[in-house]
Amino acid sequence: MDNSVMDNASDMNQPPVEPVVQQQAERLFKQSELNEIVGRAKHEAVESFKRQQQQVQQPQQAANSQRYLSEEDIKRVAAEELSRQKSEWEKESLERAYAEAAQRIVDTYKQKIATGKDKYQDFDTVTNSVDMRYYPNVVQLLAEYVDNASDVLYDLAKNRSKLYQLESACQHNPQDAIYEMKRLSESIKSNETASQIKHANTPLSQQRPSNTGMDSGLPLSVRDYKRKYPG
Repeated sequence: MDNSVMDNASDMNQPPVEPVVQQQAERLFKQSELNEIVGRAKHEAVESFKRQQQQVQQPQQAANSQRYLSEEDIKRVAAEELSRQKSEWEKESLERAYAEAAQRIVDTYKQKIATGKDKYQDFDTVTNSVDMRYYPNVVQLLAEYVDNASDVLYDLAKNRSKLYQLESACQHNPQDAIYEMKRLSESIKSNETASQIKHANTPLSQQRPSNTGMDSGLPLSVRDYKRKYPG
């Protein structure tokens, strides 16, 4: 056969070879990469879904966190306000109680010392010379711990050192101050009782007839008069 014919034959048979190889290559590409492509697509889809979920959840978590903190802040502020109001209420109640107690003490003190005006002619003169505002504790002692407040006040007004000592004792040791106030009160009572007994017995001793027949110069009782002037 002529070589040219063979060449032509070869030329005729050659072109179909390239499409067959190309088709096989295309078929092999789709089969070899199909799973990878599908797997990658699935993976990207899953990751995309996760990102979307995170984007949705993050604002919710932030809002929940903010809401939680806000509730805690509200509770804290409410507790602080309640504590402040309670402190103010306790302070006002305490101040009111102190004021009421002080007023009761002053009223009792005034009531107790009022009897001194009838007992001592110079009671106002003596006691008014002392500014008892500087001795509030002594005022309380007189009002609450003795029943002869006017006598004790009269004595203290004449003995300022005792007055100062009692006030000072109240500030350092109230129990000692109470003890000293009661002791002073009892001492005044005892002295007063002794004076009354002595005064009651004095006329009897002084009204005996003297050796010279002169009386004592004191007024005679009815019994002594009859004894001295019988008939």
